[in-house]
Amino acid sequence: MAPTIDERAIQATLSAFFRAPAQVAQVAELAGDASTRRYYRVRMAPGSPLSSLVLMRYPDNVPPGGELPFVNVHRYLRKAGVPVPEIYLAAPEAKLLFLEDAGDTMLEGAVRTAKSEEEHLPLYELCVEILARIQWDGTKALDGNAFPARLAFDVKKFAEEIDFFFEHAVREYGGIALSESEEKAIEDLFLPFLEELASLPRVLAHRDYHSRNVMVMGTAPGRPPDLRILDFQDARMGNVYYDLCSLFRDSYVTLPEKAIDHLGYVYRHAAPSELRALAGRGNEFTYRLDVAALQRNVKAIGTFGNQARNRGKTFYLRFIPPTVAHLAGNFERNREMRPLARKLLPILSALAEKAAAEASP
Repeated sequence: MAPTIDERAIQATLSAFFRAPAQVAQVAELAGDASTRRYYRVRMAPGSPLSSLVLMRYPDNVPPGGELPFVNVHRYLRKAGVPVPEIYLAAPEAKLLFLEDAGDTMLEGAVRTAKSEEEHLPLYELCVEILARIQWDGTKALDGNAFPARLAFDVKKFAEEIDFFFEHAVREYGGIALSESEEKAIEDLFLPFLEELASLPRVLAHRDYHSRNVMVMGTAPGRPPDLRILDFQDARMGNVYYDLCSLFRDSYVTLPEKAIDHLGYVYRHAAPSELRALAGRGNEFTYRLDVAALQRNVKAIGTFGNQARNRGKTFYLRFIPPTVAHLAGNFERNREMRPLARKLLPILSALAEKAAAEASP
């Protein structure tokens, strides 16, 4: 698809910003993610201040003097020492951001091309250490101007995401007809888990901390991998388990249980004592991680159904079956979830079967 942006305007903007000639050689649209944002790689001609950068086009309207959420959250993550892409230039009036090019290798891709678990497990260990930094140092960095401090994963938000699943995955994509009483019965069984999650102490939550939002820019012997964390603009306050389960019970990469146990240990070792106390230990940590994954995985299936049904992105259907497998394992491990499983698992299984048959290659 040809980019729908003015290359000459980009060139003029960058030349003014860098105070040096910036000749654009090519602009190519990138695949992007499940959002409505659009991304372009801008390759620069030899002699330009940069060889390439990424241009992000935002759908949001920003009021005069306002700030893009990406820029707002970026400021606090940088204060916390989180490796996020450099912002070269923000143009909120044009809804454009000029960002560091973090390359094309997502953590998901690094896992799939790795020859063994030993190759990619250090990447996950670093992701866990970074997450502890987001939760502890990021929370301490927030002030009265921070957008995430005004938002939270409360019962209302969690319930909205379950409703999203029923609307977009069950009814729209799956075509599964549930009566109002049937749907309410399932939501009533969800409610105690949502209340439990919402009652936990809150820290800064990335909100989408998974293998497609971590870029691997390079590795070198004897040095830690160079990562960049993406897609953090919707950060809000939430419990410590939300981002952990997003990474451990990822729809895009299925980690062995042994690796998840190891990474839980890494997290508890990396977290300051106060944060470690919030997370708990032993069975308490494991159970709350599963409760968070229950809500998070159901929400993810809602997103995949919406992407396929309403935005024509059937690519996301391939991720419904492994997400249902995560939920099935969760139900099997936790007796407290069995009443919910009896009503929900047949619906999830039908969605997984349909998605497996219809997923694009």
